[in-house]
Amino acid sequence: MCNVCNKGKVVYFRAYSGERLCSRCFTKTFEKRVAKTIAKYDMLRYNDRIAVAVSGGKDSLALLRVLAKIEAKFPESSMVAITVDEGISVYRDEAIKNAEDFISKMGNVEHVKVSFKELFGFTLDDVVRDGAVDRAGIKPCTVCGILRRRALDIAARQVGASVIATAHTLDDVVQTYLMNMFRGDIDKQPFGIRMELEGFVPRVAPFKLTPESEVVMYAYLHNVPFQSYTCPYARTSMRDMIRNFLTEYEENYPGTLYTALTSFEKLIKPSNVSLQKCEVCGVPTSRRICRACEILKHLNVREVPIQ
Repeated sequence: MCNVCNKGKVVYFRAYSGERLCSRCFTKTFEKRVAKTIAKYDMLRYNDRIAVAVSGGKDSLALLRVLAKIEAKFPESSMVAITVDEGISVYRDEAIKNAEDFISKMGNVEHVKVSFKELFGFTLDDVVRDGAVDRAGIKPCTVCGILRRRALDIAARQVGASVIATAHTLDDVVQTYLMNMFRGDIDKQPFGIRMELEGFVPRVAPFKLTPESEVVMYAYLHNVPFQSYTCPYARTSMRDMIRNFLTEYEENYPGTLYTALTSFEKLIKPSNVSLQKCEVCGVPTSRRICRACEILKHLNVREVPIQ
């Protein structure tokens, strides 16, 4: 029996809290946590134009659904879903189809799509297939991650967005902090917190305090489509190894991810590095040439479009 309503059939057990929840109470507490996360970190404003990064995976579509419910209470706000097509055959094709079908059923959400091909002149498959990635000594996931962020920022500016919302979960955030620590980068800003910096569209992560397993359950309960294909390049990433380790650790020691998040954010010492304009594309960066332009130079392709 559900611990909250004392009558519903249990569908989910929260190991870290001991709660047994029915589908109705799970959904209610899930959505309430997202709303509280937004309020706690002051992520969104009442009149924001929110660009939701929608890859077509379950996490991003679940986020779109939750934000649509929350933002319905704020008539001066608006939302637009942005999908970036990196050009990963089969995997991304399926994801884009899922996104298109799901968003069309919502009825009132604008959907904008951009691609690596139109922005940078190549697909991720292109530069992997012709050996450009290997010759540059870069992992496909590095190319994908850096250029996807740039593509999302370009699209957000084009639609007049005041903030970008991404579907990074608690698991993703802790993975990122751990990876940064291994690289010696513990002086970066807290992940998923709104930072108003000139030249940037701020990013927020409303799922920052929500475990991946709960996003999976929410998606299942509300008919959010799941992908049947996995990214063929994921196995080459450092994140994949970190993800597997943290998932197993959380299963054996429930609550570890929350503890890790708190500990990491106590260690973070925000950097005061001044920004300058990238010499190639003009985007604000702490480097002479931004990472996106650096990647494109290594791949021997044309420069990033100036925003």
